Amino acid sequence: MSMQRINVDSHQMWGKLVKSWATGRDYVNHHVTDADPVPPEPAPGSPVPFPKPSSFMDLVLACKNNHVGLHFVATASEPKKFCRGDENVGFILLQGTSEISILRLPAKEKIHESEAALLGTGGQAPLDYALPSFYGAAFGTAAAPLPMRQLGLTEKMEFHAKRVGEYTINTCT
Repeated sequence: MSMQRINVDSHQMWGKLVKSWATGRDYVNHHVTDADPVPPEPAPGSPVPFPKPSSFMDLVLACKNNHVGLHFVATASEPKKFCRGDENVGFILLQGTSEISILRLPAKEKIHESEAALLGTGGQAPLDYALPSFYGAAFGTAAAPLPMRQLGLTEKMEFHAKRVGEYTINTCT
């Protein structure tokens, strides 16, 4: 069995941290308004407000300090638990440029695990394909766009392939 997936409880704060690490701007503390939608560039030579994490511990601490609940996703055999930072988890932070594309492939085990969960193999009931709840804001609903119609097994695998492909090509390429 592979390590549990890691996820966040606050997609908005996580996104602000990621944007801050990527740009050197302070998206975390910036108050967004229509007149001032993005924070200013830091002054030349000044330290960046949110240095890029260089270890899993740095990542966990940055998340804790900025109200991002970083946790291992619950599975049938393991409950959800928050990351402490001292777990035996490797960490690599890569940042491409406009001239360099990074294609990040998902772990083989994660593909197999999500397929098994969606198909209901191993004696478990098949899971519905879930979208993050923040999608609801774009569709004018309180949660993810619902009701998502029941997908057959073939449709689930086709949708899964599309999501994995979309995630892979859109993850910082």
